Amino acid sequence: MRTRSSDKKAQSASLGRTLDERKQLVLPEVGESVSLKDDAFSRSLYHHVTSESAIDDFLKKSRSYSLAQRRWKLPRSCTKLINNDFYTPFLNIFSSILKHFWNEATVRGTRRVIDTHATDLPHCELDSGSTNHSSRPSFVIRAEGPSFQLPVSKTGEKPPALGFSNATACIDIQIQHDQMPVSEQLMRVAIYARQIFIQQPNRRFVRLLVLSEEHFSSIPFRPQRSPDESDIGLDSTIQWTIENGRKVDGTLTTRRSDGTKIIYPLLKVIPLFFRGNIRGRATICWSVRDPVTGEDLVVKDSWKSEDHVSEHMYLQDAVGSPGVVQMVSCEPNRDETKNLRGFGGALPREFHNRVETRLVMKAYGKSVTRFTSAMQVLCALRDAIAGHMEMYNKKGILHRDVSIHNVLFGKPGAEPGFRGVLIDFDVATRRGVETTRPEDWLIGTRLYQSIAVLSSGEYRDPLPRDHLDDLESFLYVLVHIMFAYDSQGVLQSLPNTLHTWHDESPGTAARLKQGFLTWKTPPIAVEERWPIPCINLLLAYQALLLPFVHMKADLNLRTCDVRKEKVELLAADVVQHYTRVLQLFDEAIDQLSTPGSKWKLCYDSDSSSCASFSSNDSEIPSAARRDNPLKRVSDEYPVDQPSAKRSSDSPRISRNVTPVPRRGPRTSPVARSPV
Repeated sequence: MRTRSSDKKAQSASLGRTLDERKQLVLPEVGESVSLKDDAFSRSLYHHVTSESAIDDFLKKSRSYSLAQRRWKLPRSCTKLINNDFYTPFLNIFSSILKHFWNEATVRGTRRVIDTHATDLPHCELDSGSTNHSSRPSFVIRAEGPSFQLPVSKTGEKPPALGFSNATACIDIQIQHDQMPVSEQLMRVAIYARQIFIQQPNRRFVRLLVLSEEHFSSIPFRPQRSPDESDIGLDSTIQWTIENGRKVDGTLTTRRSDGTKIIYPLLKVIPLFFRGNIRGRATICWSVRDPVTGEDLVVKDSWKSEDHVSEHMYLQDAVGSPGVVQMVSCEPNRDETKNLRGFGGALPREFHNRVETRLVMKAYGKSVTRFTSAMQVLCALRDAIAGHMEMYNKKGILHRDVSIHNVLFGKPGAEPGFRGVLIDFDVATRRGVETTRPEDWLIGTRLYQSIAVLSSGEYRDPLPRDHLDDLESFLYVLVHIMFAYDSQGVLQSLPNTLHTWHDESPGTAARLKQGFLTWKTPPIAVEERWPIPCINLLLAYQALLLPFVHMKADLNLRTCDVRKEKVELLAADVVQHYTRVLQLFDEAIDQLSTPGSKWKLCYDSDSSSCASFSSNDSEIPSAARRDNPLKRVSDEYPVDQPSAKRSSDSPRISRNVTPVPRRGPRTSPVARSPV
């Protein structure tokens, strides 16, 4: 294909806006460029694939290479190259290399170099599937095999023959005087890499190449003839059966707890969960079935930071604990990113090594957001909180990332204690371990982070995280559910409250949440969509936590001696703190489960009690048995909506949370935050 200079510039301009949009997706992930100091790593990359003598032999025979001049036979003049067949000479060179070193694959058509400078390779996104965006690398090496499939096509259309789903590598060609800065090159190829990771979920790394007249940069490249897909970054333990160019089924190979190999059939050819980032933990989960027992399982692959404790260490302690994900086996230390970068023994200061781990875990139900009744979701949250208590109080493990995505329903028909399951201990820590680094607020999911965690960056020596932070996160999970859904699980418009918690800076989000905890009534829309016991639970939960939030904010300003005494007092009441929260859930569940019962809507905390706690609470309440169910007087929403009674006093830390019934018609303004 002939491409004149003017044509080339026009194409670049037409793609400019699309590239700018795509760059915004990869910009937060790319980080600082880390370069190698010499070519030792690039020379060693594929030394097992071919030898120096074989390369020399190829160059002697190649019609595209001049031994005398030690250069490829390309025009020396950029102008001449541009004004003639710009891409064809490069295509011929790459094709000859592939044919010589991988002849069998080229004969069978399983590997082929394609000129794609004028071909749109469609993009996919994890949350929306196919998009209208696309990219045009100069060249792509197209592949066939158990890890590749044809790109996804639009409904009713024939799938294209080439896309990022069946590309092993991308190559970009640049003219020296038009060459982009390294940062711009990195952004462009990062877009390619991101799409390869998304469309090839078993891809572990990607090597890309940028060529100019005198330099190649960004990614090392060597010809290779190895049939081993691991050489190009594919995880060969995950394989698919391909029919008509598409994946139809597959297998995943790992090791049992005794070290023996086991091959699990994949239940789905696509991942159960996939984080298609080019940087970070790169978590991916697969649904599989035990070939012996027939039990459904989940396999989780992720890359943890080298200085973090592996999740499997925490899950080993969790074995047998109700309300917590159960591990079947693990493969720790499968690989390290430093092995893929060639730094040798001395890592650059700006490089952060990651270690790959594979976990096999029992499968559970759907996300807690897939509930169909108020009773169902309260039972799930209740048992997940009890599981969190078990891990913290008995195992000494703090989760640190309680979120709506990390609570699943138990298996269908699960007994009390197993109706909700807490998962994902990736960023957990041991109780008592100091976690007061300034970046502590980066750990966890912003929407559900506690006020103390969000505020940690504002203090020189903030308090370490504890169980109260995670209990507060469970409150925000409940808020998300009740504000964003109705009591039958139907999604409503996302309220502004949740938007601001998620999008604002940590300090702003902390202040907004602190204001929320002082609300005396929920938004009217929430009150109308949820049964009264759920409203009472929400308000009592808020009132229970507010004094602890105030105490922590005060302690962050105190001396170490004062701090130590108060923190020790909080630690001594761990069981009591959990017990209070669990009793709130138990009372709401009791009310919902009694047919024909009558409910009383309760607000404030200065009069008659709707939820009280014994001063001698010391054990976790049984999920299957309630000793003191509340008496109820009405199972319908009040026809007459009374106004809330107000108190100007801040809630005090006490052993009783005592909401009071609203009295009288709602005629006076009620302090609410806009939803």
